[in-house]
Amino acid sequence: MNNGDAGPPAGDAAPVLTLAGVAALLASTCCVLPLVLAIAGISGAWIGQLRRMEPYSEVLTALAVFALLLAGWRIYRPAAPGAQCDAGTVCARAGIATRTWFWVLAALTLLPIVVRLAAPLFY
Repeated sequence: MNNGDAGPPAGDAAPVLTLAGVAALLASTCCVLPLVLAIAGISGAWIGQLRRMEPYSEVLTALAVFALLLAGWRIYRPAAPGAQCDAGTVCARAGIATRTWFWVLAALTLLPIVVRLAAPLFY
C-alpha cells in the first residue's frame, strides 16, 4: 500500500470525522431519522420520542459543520514543503477511504439543514 490513495484513514482526521458523524446523526434524530424509519417500514409509538432531541439539533449541526471543516482542513491541506511520504507513514494526504467518508458525512450533515429549510415549503 504505497500509493497515496489506499490504506487506512489519516490518523489525525479519523477522530474529527467520528465526531462529525456522531453529531450529524444526533442532529438528524428529530427530523430525518423518523422519516427514514417510516420509509423503511419501521414504526411504532417510540418514534415520537425522537423529537426530544429537537432543541439540540441546531447546536449538534453546528458541531458537525465545525468538525467537518476541521477534518476537511486536515484531509485536504497541502503537504509541507520538503515533506516525504514513505510507505507505511501517515502523510498529509489522506487515502480515498477517508475522503469518501468525509463526503458521506458532509451529505449526512447537510440533510438536516436542508430538511429544516425546506419543511415550511410543504406546509
